[in-house]
Amino acid sequence: DGFVHYATGTCVFNSTKADDIEYIQSYYFNKRKIIWFDSRVGKFVGYTEYGVSNAKAWNEGPEVIQRRNEKERYCVHNVGNDYNHAVAKS
Repeated sequence: DGFVHYATGTCVFNSTKADDIEYIQSYYFNKRKIIWFDSRVGKFVGYTEYGVSNAKAWNEGPEVIQRRNEKERYCVHNVGNDYNHAVAKS
């Protein structure tokens, strides 16, 4: 009985080339997606009234710059390891 809020960060890739890597961060409230950031879109998109208002604020602030850098910092760095250790050996 209560509320659940969580976020996921996902790297989608089909090679180790930076252009083939996509970073997605999604925010959920009670199992409902409220807002997400997609590196290919380059901005936050809201799915609910609350998400839309947050997306507008985050797209005008430092949050959007931070998320744009996550692809390089998190995905590009880790995808090479994942690809070499898991995908290439399967």
